[in-house]
Amino acid sequence: MTEKRDREGRSVKTVLGLLGPEQIGVTSMHEHILWLLPGWQFAPEAGELFPREEVFATIKKDLLDYKAAGGQTIVDCTGIGLGRDVEFSAALSRETGVNIVCSTGFWAGTKILPFFALKDLDYHVALYVRELTEGMGTTNVRAGVIKVGNGRQGITPLEELTYRAAARASRKTGAAIITHGVNFALQHLEILLQEGADPERIVISHCDAAYNLNLQRDIEIAKKGAYVAYDHIGIEPRGSHALYAMGDAKRVELCKAFLEAGYAKHLVISCDTDGFAIHESRGTQAQAYDHLLRNFVPLLRSAGVAEETIRLLLVETPRRILPF
Repeated sequence: MTEKRDREGRSVKTVLGLLGPEQIGVTSMHEHILWLLPGWQFAPEAGELFPREEVFATIKKDLLDYKAAGGQTIVDCTGIGLGRDVEFSAALSRETGVNIVCSTGFWAGTKILPFFALKDLDYHVALYVRELTEGMGTTNVRAGVIKVGNGRQGITPLEELTYRAAARASRKTGAAIITHGVNFALQHLEILLQEGADPERIVISHCDAAYNLNLQRDIEIAKKGAYVAYDHIGIEPRGSHALYAMGDAKRVELCKAFLEAGYAKHLVISCDTDGFAIHESRGTQAQAYDHLLRNFVPLLRSAGVAEETIRLLLVETPRRILPF
């Protein structure tokens, strides 16, 4: 494993070791290598559902396409229990040269395995800290961010517990927190701040969900010092039935409005792509990791977004968020 830091001792924790912030380059801040519904492995058809070598080859190609387009790093926001496979990701990173940052923490409460759902706040804090400082699961590969989330109907007590644990683990380690569940974005931020989390270590995801667009909410998040993520790029109605699907042209308008409001330093962009998924359906999404760079960035340029701003979104801001 590599072990590199900057002059201030900061590093980005990837599945192949530590990198200095200047080494991560163009970074997509919210993607998924695998997204596998808990329990899939116990189905009698498990071998057919997940042909490991085929899936590896598919994701390897997608990562190489992303690299060819200029991408260097991907943050995998999958977390515990939804298919996070540390050795699988490490092998992909080794063969492609794309840096992969994995996450500790959980998605919405309905996907938290009962073993963890029954644990208390102190257990969750210790779990996240251990995965960030010692290794994920039974490995010695360290997570690089904390992921927590909630469903569309509200923040349940269990989900709130994961948010509070994330804030406390972030305070202990310096790790960034990435949230899910945009209907309650301001509540995410409020809970995390109540626990003393540094707003500059908080990314509020999915603020470009078509069912809940709110520029003033996004500006309020930025005013409090946290980051707004427009990270469903490429998930459009023509290729997806997801409620959050929206045309990329509209996302360009959203980005421009946020940038013109003066908060360019508080925005990150990505695609929330699944390299391979098993949930209601099985397979890959219409857009791969390279969509961000090959298709969306040119739209930003055509809309008049300056090169230095694009670099800010894809390089400079991830360099501020990921090291700890």
